[in-house]
Amino acid sequence: MKENSSFDHTIPHFKLTPPRAIMIGFGVMILIGTLLLNLPIATASGESIGFLDALFTATSANCVTGLVVVNTFDYWSIFGKVVILILIECGALGFMSILTLLMILMRKEISLKNRLVIQASFNQNSIGGMVRLVKKVVAITLSFQAVGAILLAITFYHSADMSVPEAIFNGIFHSISSFCNAGFDNIGTQSLLPFVTNPAINFIIMALVISGGLGFTVWIEIFDKFKNRKKQSLRIRINHLSLHTKIVLTVTGALIIGGTLFFLLCEWSNPATLGPLSTPEKVQASLFQSVTVRTVGFFTIDQGTLSDISKFFSSLLMLVGGSPVSTAGGIKTVTLGVIFFTMLSVIRGRNRIEAFGRTIPFEIMQKALMVISTILVIVLTATIILHFTEANN
Repeated sequence: MKENSSFDHTIPHFKLTPPRAIMIGFGVMILIGTLLLNLPIATASGESIGFLDALFTATSANCVTGLVVVNTFDYWSIFGKVVILILIECGALGFMSILTLLMILMRKEISLKNRLVIQASFNQNSIGGMVRLVKKVVAITLSFQAVGAILLAITFYHSADMSVPEAIFNGIFHSISSFCNAGFDNIGTQSLLPFVTNPAINFIIMALVISGGLGFTVWIEIFDKFKNRKKQSLRIRINHLSLHTKIVLTVTGALIIGGTLFFLLCEWSNPATLGPLSTPEKVQASLFQSVTVRTVGFFTIDQGTLSDISKFFSSLLMLVGGSPVSTAGGIKTVTLGVIFFTMLSVIRGRNRIEAFGRTIPFEIMQKALMVISTILVIVLTATIILHFTEANN
């Protein structure tokens, strides 16, 4: 024990802390994905895409951003698309979730170090029940994706003139991509533009995107509350939800409704976006834009033809992203909610931060300010760099 302690003390950078383990895990997944996507078998043409483009695609898929350098439908082979799907799934669930699941299947014991990494991955306060948490996360993910895949496959078969194998594959592909908030599509150069008036595809994808963006802890709490056999009214069950879940649901709902109204107002008469659509179709397209622009990147109206104010507002929604412990990125809905309730408490002249009749610890507010400040600095710096690097292109 003394030798190990001395070694850790003299070479502290060799100590594998949970955050470092998470970073290494993502790095390993991206590297493996890069090597597989760089293989000639991964492309439809049989020619290697090149290491840099393979690295970009693997990183985008594993970090569920949806940015691409080539059209997914035309460029990648079935092998390449399956690799992308695996990277999306592993990225959304996290390296330790996948590793823990494999260890459970092989009946291996989960060590304390692994439990600590899982705790850090899911931002949990206690180390207890980590394996049970991973099981629930995987079960929730596969359940939503299975239902979404079936519904999308049926819809694609009847609405998109696809063969049965194509409809099944696209159902699976877009269900995983939607729930994981990845934004990769396998339709073609127009993405989901041809389906702007199709309510089935729009609402199935929106339901999957919202489900993935709410966060696993929110779903686990909701399922636990509503499976309780005690006779309680819906109002009582909602009142007993945690402050975290209430903030997530409230902010998510406000962003979706507010975004829909904003896009309706700004794009109503735009001939390149909502202009040619009927009133119900305009509402549907605005709702889809409000839901997907925040975390996914799917679109049913041309993003390049949006008005400048709509593009700016879309950027703000992207900045917020999804909720903690979800498949989405961004500063998170809870961070925005904490800042809002802090402002509200100051306006009301209160010396503590309150939300839904409960007190938000001062430390949480500090963390929220730190997250927003850090992200704003990064975004501002990246914007300035891109301005100069892209000025002559």
